Amino acid sequence: MYNTGFKQWCKWCNDLGLTALPASDYHVSLYLIALMQSDASSSKLDLCVYSIKWAHELAGMKNPCDTFLVKNVLEGAKRMVSKPTVKKEPITPDILLKLVNKYGLDANLYDKRSITMCLVAYSGFLRFSELINIRACDIEFHDLYVSLFIEKSKTDQYREGNWVLISKINSPACAFTFLKNYLSSAQISLSSDEFIFRQLSFCKSSNDYKLRSSEHLSYTRARELLLEKLNDLDLDISKYGLHSLRSGGATAAANRGVSDRLFKKHGRWRSERAKDGYVKEDISSLLSVSMNLGL
Repeated sequence: MYNTGFKQWCKWCNDLGLTALPASDYHVSLYLIALMQSDASSSKLDLCVYSIKWAHELAGMKNPCDTFLVKNVLEGAKRMVSKPTVKKEPITPDILLKLVNKYGLDANLYDKRSITMCLVAYSGFLRFSELINIRACDIEFHDLYVSLFIEKSKTDQYREGNWVLISKINSPACAFTFLKNYLSSAQISLSSDEFIFRQLSFCKSSNDYKLRSSEHLSYTRARELLLEKLNDLDLDISKYGLHSLRSGGATAAANRGVSDRLFKKHGRWRSERAKDGYVKEDISSLLSVSMNLGL
């Protein structure tokens, strides 16, 4: 990324007859303004600065971006191009129950895969990368819960791994029950190291689906499957994404009073700020503040 960013800076300098390396802070500031005027994103502006810094430090030269001028131009440019963040809506328990009632445990393998993915991601607060990399050997079923070993996680920098426990519950939308049923239908052995969420192919002879590839589903395909099911419920699919499952589970837990310590541990968050960004408080929780002011 830095190499690409620096090449773009070099091209801009060559077009104007300027020196790219070493660069002056004045020229870097002009480049930032040019990017801003071309509607570059905030991340594009950051990439520009980091790329120029990277190239100069690699060459043993003074970083031109470490000056008052460049820092302030960068801050001003980022404010000018910033746009409000539009977060996806969290998946609610009601949506999941509707999906379960529509398809159920007797659905074909194609539908079971989608519903199981939704329930497991929701119940375990799983990121897409965590969900899609689950292998059969990472799953351990117990009488009252199922354990999922998350080998790699965004916040697990040293790859120590985490165990996520999902309880068996008395509900039609039980992730424990659906996962066990799905693995049985897909004929996946818990002793194998296969990814459990993979592509399917339709067999005309058996009039059913079966797992075919050894690779896990891509982000694009998994998102298509989720939106396909939400569209069947006549929901506005533009409001939802794969992250809606993680934020949905987190929101439901927070609004039901789960302690912060357990909440944070279950979702594998390292900071309070990151954790709080996933929760969308319900009306009763928001009103509780003004209702408890002693008036």
